[in-house]
Amino acid sequence: MLKNAQERIAVAQPPSWVRSVQFQAEKSSKPVIDKIAADDRLEARLQLMTEGVGELEVRLLDMVRRGIADTLAQGQDQFLAAAARLIDTKLPGPAGKLRRLASLGADGTEAEVARTLGDLHLFVRAWRNREQLPPDRHQELLQFAGINTRKEDILARPGLKDHWLVLGLVEGQEDKLRFRRAWLRGEQSRRFALLLDYTFGDRPFERTWPLAASFTGKLHFYPGSYPQRAVFPTPIPGGRPYDGLRGYTAFSDLRENYKKAISVNPWLFAYPVYLQQVRPVKDARQTFLVDSSGETMPVGENFQHVYTLLAISGGGQMSLFAEFDGYQITPLSVVTGMGLVSLAT
Repeated sequence: MLKNAQERIAVAQPPSWVRSVQFQAEKSSKPVIDKIAADDRLEARLQLMTEGVGELEVRLLDMVRRGIADTLAQGQDQFLAAAARLIDTKLPGPAGKLRRLASLGADGTEAEVARTLGDLHLFVRAWRNREQLPPDRHQELLQFAGINTRKEDILARPGLKDHWLVLGLVEGQEDKLRFRRAWLRGEQSRRFALLLDYTFGDRPFERTWPLAASFTGKLHFYPGSYPQRAVFPTPIPGGRPYDGLRGYTAFSDLRENYKKAISVNPWLFAYPVYLQQVRPVKDARQTFLVDSSGETMPVGENFQHVYTLLAISGGGQMSLFAEFDGYQITPLSVVTGMGLVSLAT
């Protein structure tokens, strides 16, 4: 349940060089690929992915036999090697889960490792039985594994028209591939949407999504039982305040809705949350957020703007937007008197 009073956010307008761009849906100039050839390539890729799933299953069984504590003691190289092999077999989604374990190092908690290994085991079982899954679950499984729906097919789906606010941005790099996650929220629908973009090297992203800017238009969501990722082909600058932003004031409500979400789609990469009446605190080892009832939740260890967050709060309660992974919160932006301020790396 979402609680507390609604908030109004003064939106920023994109700079003139962004607004001057003609936002138009891409029109592919490539010739139509022969369907038989395309099906053959897909079948070959699925076979390669199935080989990777088999290897992943063997590794998981080996880790379970050794025990979680001993697995952690083996260090990050085992996870990185397994992730590299999954990339070779076209399975970037599960590879990301293993890279996450590698980033924990020997300090990772057994609960986090157990859950991740459980998620991967669930993926193995689902892959083995993917033809029996309902269409939406099947699509979500393929998306998690690494097979994306064609953009033309996404745009052919019904769109959701709304006034969309850019609430959070995350940029990063894996090898030579740069990625960006832009989180939007619909004013009327109250839906969150994830715009995920990739580019190589120093090449700029195709489109800019300034934090706190708002746009009107139709978003087209990827197929799934709990759609998150979307395409925004024709955004129009909003030009007015964004009303009705409400968030969680109790972590118990957050966790309850998160459980419902992953029961529908266990492959969720991240769960977007808007929090109100929370305050950050820091001890010698960890940073926490404290909700209105006094319950605490850890902030991600890789979060690099702890002191900025503490300074903005001044020891008081605040509102912020974050990603939740089931264990910890990673703040992406915070509401101040001047509007939204980025906290992402």
